[in-house]
Amino acid sequence: MPPDVVLTPDTAEEHIAALVDAVKENPRRRDCLVALLPEQISLYAGRSANATVRMRGYIIAAFGQVGLPTAALPYVLEELESGRDPYLVAAAATALRGLDAPTSQVVPFLLKAIENIRYADDAVSFDSYRPRWPLPDHTTAIEELLKTFAWLGPDAQSARPALEALHDHPEAISASARATLEAVLAELGGATPGCCAAPGDLMDQGAGAAHRDLAVPAGVELEDQDGCRLSFGGFFSGRPSIVAFFYTRCDNPNKCSLTITKLAALQRGLRELGLHGRVRTAAITYDPAYDLPPRLRAYGENRGVVFGECDRFLRTTAGLGPLQAYFDLGVGFGQASVNRHRIELFVLDHQATVAARFTRLQWDPDEMLRHAAALAGAG
Repeated sequence: MPPDVVLTPDTAEEHIAALVDAVKENPRRRDCLVALLPEQISLYAGRSANATVRMRGYIIAAFGQVGLPTAALPYVLEELESGRDPYLVAAAATALRGLDAPTSQVVPFLLKAIENIRYADDAVSFDSYRPRWPLPDHTTAIEELLKTFAWLGPDAQSARPALEALHDHPEAISASARATLEAVLAELGGATPGCCAAPGDLMDQGAGAAHRDLAVPAGVELEDQDGCRLSFGGFFSGRPSIVAFFYTRCDNPNKCSLTITKLAALQRGLRELGLHGRVRTAAITYDPAYDLPPRLRAYGENRGVVFGECDRFLRTTAGLGPLQAYFDLGVGFGQASVNRHRIELFVLDHQATVAARFTRLQWDPDEMLRHAAALAGAG
């Protein structure tokens, strides 16, 4: 961000839109847009979820025109993999066309996006910010996803079976999207996979160590699903731990609800490996004022979590700030609750130091088990 551009919670949405439009005129400034993507920056503080969607969608869609830098790619892939809002999914599909070259590695993300959005598609437009409806020309999330398949050309060949299945269910897509789909299938009919390699770090979204050397917030007081009080250091020190972040009011089933369901599967895996009790599991809420103990317990039990001495759901008793700083959480807050968050799971060592982090993209329980087993064996 240029030093003369200062963005605050009071910055008007139209100011952000004007900045995006200016970058479209001067793509060399696209890093300005990347700086607007982290959920926790002050720009989003106090905004409603709808305002946050509008701003982020308009920013992300611009990468389709100015080029998609590596730093912005995880945000785009996240939206395709887990997003449920048509505006943001359409923006992410548009942004992918800003890659330097087509790559077959984005195909699974595009197919997942179609699965997520096909029954929640809607009309959208990126021609202007807050366009006045009805518009004679508009697009939809499904149409933008299909346009990206067309842009991939031969590199979309692996998607053909799924796209043919979509074609067999015309009720799921609009007439204009169906025409685009038929054009894509016709092109794929005689296509052979392209030779262009994917960017080297496209799929390298796995574990990473903590990037800041902050002291463990050992004294932070926590309360578990049964109302028991304990300290962060008292629970997380002495044994390795796997800790996820979530909140019960999350309305995206691909984020918090799925995270907790996978955490329950991870618990079962630890038992099968004989690691139960040697590795702790925990889920900490972003929303401690609302997620009181009975709500935490019900949310976990409804998704298969088994609670015990080493397996707890937790809330901070004096605000999330210290943990937000320690874990560098990708979460923003409106006036009443979370307005945007990423998927976040951390592996802690015996000293409660972050040994690995899995953020934004979906994590694999089997991979978590391997990390847990390695840390438990080292203890």
